[in-house]
Amino acid sequence: MRDRESINRIAGLITQIWEQQHDKSFLQLIEALKSDFIMQKTGSMEKEVFAKDDEFERFLTEHLNELIGDNQHD
Repeated sequence: MRDRESINRIAGLITQIWEQQHDKSFLQLIEALKSDFIMQKTGSMEKEVFAKDDEFERFLTEHLNELIGDNQHD
């Protein structure tokens, strides 16, 4: 059974990431996140990825933590 709260958590993470990268449009952000996720998962943009929500949520959490860490050093 799917975790019904995952959509709220994932949307919340995307919102937080977007707030850290407010120079990007929403679609630019989604494309960048998708590309980064696929490259991390497969090492190539040529492969299709069917990810589980929890894998993508973990990726977003790590990405957000990196952004926050980078912004604290600026």
